[in-house]
Amino acid sequence: MRYIAFFIAFILYFTVNLSAAVYNVFSNTNNIYYSTLNDITNSFVLNNNDTVTKDSLPEIPLMFERSVLGATGLHGVTYSPDVKNIDGANGGNAILLPNIKSYVKIDHYINNDSEYFYNTMTSFTLEFYLNPYRVRMNSQVLSKMAIYNDNGVTKYSGIRANIINGRLVWQFNNLFSYNGVYTNITLSEGEYLKENEWRHHSVSFDASTGKLVKYIDGLEEQVIYLTSTGDATGSPYIIEFDNIKLDPLYLGQGFIGAIDAFYFTPSYKQNFNLYKYTSNGEIISKVIDFENKNTFIDAINYIGSFTNGSNIDLYYRTSDYYFSPDDNNIAWERLSDTTNIISSSSIRYIQIRAVLNSNVDRNITPILNNVSIVYHHARAPQVPINLTAVSVNNNSVMLKWEGSHENISGYKIYYGTKSGVYNEAQHAPINVGNQNEYVIEGLNAGQVYYFTITAIGGEGGNTESGFSKEVYVRLVH
Repeated sequence: MRYIAFFIAFILYFTVNLSAAVYNVFSNTNNIYYSTLNDITNSFVLNNNDTVTKDSLPEIPLMFERSVLGATGLHGVTYSPDVKNIDGANGGNAILLPNIKSYVKIDHYINNDSEYFYNTMTSFTLEFYLNPYRVRMNSQVLSKMAIYNDNGVTKYSGIRANIINGRLVWQFNNLFSYNGVYTNITLSEGEYLKENEWRHHSVSFDASTGKLVKYIDGLEEQVIYLTSTGDATGSPYIIEFDNIKLDPLYLGQGFIGAIDAFYFTPSYKQNFNLYKYTSNGEIISKVIDFENKNTFIDAINYIGSFTNGSNIDLYYRTSDYYFSPDDNNIAWERLSDTTNIISSSSIRYIQIRAVLNSNVDRNITPILNNVSIVYHHARAPQVPINLTAVSVNNNSVMLKWEGSHENISGYKIYYGTKSGVYNEAQHAPINVGNQNEYVIEGLNAGQVYYFTITAIGGEGGNTESGFSKEVYVRLVH
């Protein structure tokens, strides 16, 4: 993200009538991802790591999650005062160890859960990004070592990763055993390190086959079979962490440079996510209620930046009735790239989904600043005019009126015995269809009745107009 030199702003604009309103879908309250790139705020980006602002860098301990050592309990993180945050290998933050005395110490506290973890962990993977500022001989990058007594003999047990003769060398002391006999293992092959270059380093052990692999950037650099025969056909060695489970793990104490994305997990890995960004990611809005079933969407616009093969796809789904934000029964429809107009007619509820796609190399992310919905409520038909009411006899009234020439499906007659009051149960509105006169029967002789009328139609065909001018009549005895 930080290395993109320029962006192409792509803004879709749709001209609508003056009565249209705009609903901003993704705003501050909806932020899921956040970017400070070129001081762009309120933006959504793809990111493999935790995203933070320039002015709010995390504390060093917060950069180490429970996945470190597979811990289910808490662990303490302390570090030398000179350790700093810097930009990481794939965005986010890394730790900088500026001199040979710099370190990060991870104390692993044991509880019942983590005891179980150590007793059951057989396969494992250690991995991190490394950027040496200096490739020094015997620079210690990682160490988790313990001293123990074996029948009166002092022995060392643990894991080390040191820079020796320009390479990162892994050493496992008295951890692997076969038939109770421990052995020391060294992985020293592979590419030479270069100063000021991020590379991903890992070592992984498969307990089912005895395969121990050293990787650089996800490629096998050295493979050893820890088996009875030294190949894939033998019985595998076992690894025991009991002697080192209470001892701290150190990063640094000899290494000058940066470390990022450090993990120690109880599984054998052959594939690593080494891309700067994920291939895609999505941002889903809440279900938006326009509080009117006769709402029309004029356009769904978005403002974003993308280049070199990255892109943004917008989807939407609508309903006349409320649905849960994670409802799987309503299908998503893709918004047209050329018209930004949805296929639905009138709606009440809508939900928006933006899919951000990085480029093929996953080193460039699209940035989405905002999505807005331009909408309006259905335009009502014109109010009927020239309403008249004439008493036909002592219990009937003839109503006549003039309607408009627009799309009209019918009219509703409202009436009552008080001016402006038409909601009495016995005077429910009468839907008379598409005609311009109507006789109301069953009225009370000598009673004064007040009448008004509305038109049904307009945009969408079922919108009701306002009331016409009220008229009244007293029925003859």
